[in-house]
Amino acid sequence: MKKPELLAPAGDYTCFQAALKAGADAVYIGGQRFGARAYAGNFSDAEVVDALKEAHFYGKRLYLTVNTLLKQNEMGELEDFIGPFYEAGLDGVIVQDIGALSLLGTLFPGLELHASTQMTVTDVRGAEFLKQLGVCRVVPARELTLGEIEALCRESGMEVEAFIHGAMCYCYSGQCLFSSLLGGRSGNRGRCAQPCRQPYRILPGQNGQECYPLSLKDMCTIEFIPELIKAGIDSFKIEGRMKKPEYVAGVTSVYRRRIDACLDSPDGAGKVSASDMHILSSLYIRSEISGGYYHRHNGREMITLDQPGYAGCDEAVLQNIRSGILEPELTVPVILEASLHPGRPLRLKAALAGKDIPAAVSVEGQEVQTASKRPLSREDVEKQLRRTGGSGFRAEDIRLDMADNAFLPVKALNEARRQVLDLLKQKTAQENGPVRTANKCRTDAPATAKGIPSCAAAVSENTQKGSRIPHGPLSVHASVKTIFQAYSCLKEGADRLYLPHTFLRGDWEAALKDMKNEFPGAELYLSLPVILRKQDEARLERLSAALGTGLFDGVQAASLSGRQWLYEKDWKGGVALDHRLYLWNRETYGFWADKMDTYCAPLELNRKGIYALPKKGQEILVYGRIPMMVTANCIRKTAGSCLRETESRRGKTTAGTSCEVLHSDKALKQADMQEYRLLDRYQAEFPVETDCAYCYNIIYNSVPLSLHAYLGEIAESGAEAVRLDFLEESGAQTAERMSIFHRLCITRSAEAAELINRQVNWKFTTGHFKKGAE
Repeated sequence: MKKPELLAPAGDYTCFQAALKAGADAVYIGGQRFGARAYAGNFSDAEVVDALKEAHFYGKRLYLTVNTLLKQNEMGELEDFIGPFYEAGLDGVIVQDIGALSLLGTLFPGLELHASTQMTVTDVRGAEFLKQLGVCRVVPARELTLGEIEALCRESGMEVEAFIHGAMCYCYSGQCLFSSLLGGRSGNRGRCAQPCRQPYRILPGQNGQECYPLSLKDMCTIEFIPELIKAGIDSFKIEGRMKKPEYVAGVTSVYRRRIDACLDSPDGAGKVSASDMHILSSLYIRSEISGGYYHRHNGREMITLDQPGYAGCDEAVLQNIRSGILEPELTVPVILEASLHPGRPLRLKAALAGKDIPAAVSVEGQEVQTASKRPLSREDVEKQLRRTGGSGFRAEDIRLDMADNAFLPVKALNEARRQVLDLLKQKTAQENGPVRTANKCRTDAPATAKGIPSCAAAVSENTQKGSRIPHGPLSVHASVKTIFQAYSCLKEGADRLYLPHTFLRGDWEAALKDMKNEFPGAELYLSLPVILRKQDEARLERLSAALGTGLFDGVQAASLSGRQWLYEKDWKGGVALDHRLYLWNRETYGFWADKMDTYCAPLELNRKGIYALPKKGQEILVYGRIPMMVTANCIRKTAGSCLRETESRRGKTTAGTSCEVLHSDKALKQADMQEYRLLDRYQAEFPVETDCAYCYNIIYNSVPLSLHAYLGEIAESGAEAVRLDFLEESGAQTAERMSIFHRLCITRSAEAAELINRQVNWKFTTGHFKKGAE
């Protein structure tokens, strides 16, 4: 079986050394910029370079996290930040931002590019899409099952890095705006305040009792290691850059033993020892542990409903880790050969032990003298050469060629020993560093990504500067959930409708034909599901058939998987990118420019950042409840009301059958209509959309975004369109709000705009439009 890499976290240099001592094959760290753990100790620039030398000396690899979204002014800083580390032999970078991926691949040939779990890769399509950017390793969403991970390993042709231990986010990583919207601390910027660990009430359900429905138990997969190895996973990743050295050392050492045992005896590794389970259960665990999503899609049993805080650590376990792992020096065996003959310089050679072709270096020292009284004994020389403490070496074998009357000061022996070991350390680190091969990961040929065009999209000078592109009045786009909302939007002048997949039920074709006949100038776009996974193939066929009717003018994609699916279909219609695809900078726009006709501006940028983005195809969300979480776990299920489980208890289903096969359109529609909400400590209610067909939840903000007061400046900014998202609004409410925004978009009179603004009668937030996320 293929030996997987054991990848450990390090929030500071002490944790980095703990990971090496505990047996990690590689370590991932964050620097002072661009890392998703802004509150970890992190590494200074000098420490990153030192860590690279030390890791390579011990034959290990070091990856740097650049896993945040980058604002435009930060893109220019990326080259200077990464450059010294690239020159020092950085093994790879873990990246979230597509613009950063594109730039790094161009600036640093041969640097391994790893797609962060923040990129929400949920299937093979998402991984294949990233090949064109030079990505050679993907860290998929933690929500994937073992079967899905195995398919990704088998079908993508890329390395796969999967989490095996540590804290779990309730939301698909990269899809969470909860902390950002409630407190201004963005998870996409490494500053998550973890509102998911706060208490909420589920309405209806749980008898209105306060609990912790968004707090997942920590992942522990030690018992699954044989299966994970057989699945072909390339790297086993431990979470925990915010945790202490004892955690890093203890957890890494346990998984090291388990992996080695499985590789030594694939069919007879035996059960995990009670002592190892005790270690894992005693190190900063959130009340309980679970196996994560590898063998389940979701479940109430995965939630720490009663207590989200960390349990105390066993002090005896901590002390054993300190004395057994942290305190002893990590050393490499070395062979030292010394030649001491009067009248010749001391010659000292050092070579790594245990290698077929060992790295070797030699130095010449002070001239050896003839002893006048007491010559050096072999024991004296060996004693000094064995004093390798602090060097990273231990003298496994000392070979002496010396005359009986040789003499040399002890200081000279010690100096030669230090010199030769320093040289050997440098040579070993250099030999263990990465071999830079131009375009090692980059694949410029479109065929590698199933027909995706090259990413060298030209962006005009005016577009790069974000300057206004003259055009007509703002187009008004609307995203709807119900047929009543759809007609209200069209009657009030919507130029484009985004229709969800839930529309494709009943006699939907007739309804859409009626819309097109009654409103021939309006565009109809089909919104793809936010999350697409391997089990959704049958449902995608239904969407494909819908697109084949010719009733849709375009498609709105919210994921890399969705855009890749459209390439595979050779879709020739319009393509709109949802705000979930995060175009934070012009480099990202340059990548997408020839792959879409519309993009929705990010919801975490302020107006200055939005206005600085290219205007061609720009759409700005001006009304609607912002989606704060997209989750595999289900509030409905936690509340004991899972549609599938209810039918199963009635004896109408069998295990493993998908929801859409099980239930009629009518049943799914009824499930969609049952509203769930989360009530927080401040009595704010957050609507929960439960998509039972694709089995995910979307948790929305308690009040809608409303930028009615800024429509004038948005029109002047040069944006091409504004968008309104409707969730729970009735047909009448939708018509009212569409009417106000539509009139604001076409008026050019400040007095008229002020009059119209006074008609706003709903509670709202301006989100990040004024301040933006830090």
